[in-house]
Amino acid sequence: MMPKKFLCSIFASIAVSSLLMGCQRTEQRTETPPFGSLAQITSISPDTTQVLRSGEQVKLKVDVSHVLTAESGTIKLVVLAADNSDIAQGSEAITKGTGKSTLEVEFKVPSTTVIRVFTPLIVQGQNSTSLADGRTFEVVSN
Repeated sequence: MMPKKFLCSIFASIAVSSLLMGCQRTEQRTETPPFGSLAQITSISPDTTQVLRSGEQVKLKVDVSHVLTAESGTIKLVVLAADNSDIAQGSEAITKGTGKSTLEVEFKVPSTTVIRVFTPLIVQGQNSTSLADGRTFEVVSN
């Protein structure tokens, strides 16, 4: 005969396992882009070693290499201040395969400490983006 303490722990384990299995969703829908889709910054002008000055006008040019495994998508260029406020955006529609895009935006540098530049890849029909490649510029007061 099994000890009573051992039987109680077996029943407790079975009960917890049953409860956890009942909580799992059988239909799990992912909102991530299809496997293999990505975008990577290959060059940026001005160079990120250049310190930007608040108040100056900047023409930002970003070259992006991308791989898209879905039928279509969009490469975005997002420029944000240190507080995540939007400074500028650009975009280009792309189709399945490998390619290169050049995105350009012009903006006046706001009073901030840094400017962050991101290039997310958005796959048509998806609610999320791929991991976005990014770069940062230091900003000084004018």
